[in-house]
Amino acid sequence: MDVMTQLLDEKTAVLGKIAEAAQRGDSQDVLARGERLEKLESLIRRYENLVRDISSLGAEDSRPKLFPNLPEDRVAENGRECKSPESASGKRVGKAIRSAFLKELSEKGIQLRQIKGTIYETQTGKRIGIAVATERKPDRWFLGLPVGGFDHAILLCEHETGDTVEFWLPKSFFEDYGKSMSHSGDQLKFNIARRGSG
Repeated sequence: MDVMTQLLDEKTAVLGKIAEAAQRGDSQDVLARGERLEKLESLIRRYENLVRDISSLGAEDSRPKLFPNLPEDRVAENGRECKSPESASGKRVGKAIRSAFLKELSEKGIQLRQIKGTIYETQTGKRIGIAVATERKPDRWFLGLPVGGFDHAILLCEHETGDTVEFWLPKSFFEDYGKSMSHSGDQLKFNIARRGSG
């Protein structure tokens, strides 16, 4: 069995456990397993990137291989994505990313009901804030959620390649660190940065 097959099998198993926990209404278990799911998805992306990078070695023009799903006019000479003026507004993009994430959860048996804006509620009444950010600066994402509006948070950080990294933050995280986090008006701020593979 190759590495990718092992990772995908483990991801399938974790998704099954998340669905079971959601059906029991055990949001703590859902969030805990969500952290493992995030690590697995990160490993899968890293593996895919490694395979893609290896396959692009020696190619005369590696740009289409680096970003196979982007139109040619959205790839700059240095290989980074250039947003065209016709790109959808940030709010529309964020809404689309959040909708796709909610649909994926729904297909796994996890139903969230929107309360207001970016705040959703589980079947057991737990409030979850779902923030979305695109990569405005290389390897950096800035997100915000309303102060006091949620118990748990999920941060969806879309990389310029279109991949989305999920961060699941349980209530205990905010109990430990919430008071020391930055605020801007009524928003709790998150600053996510990629350093190396972390």
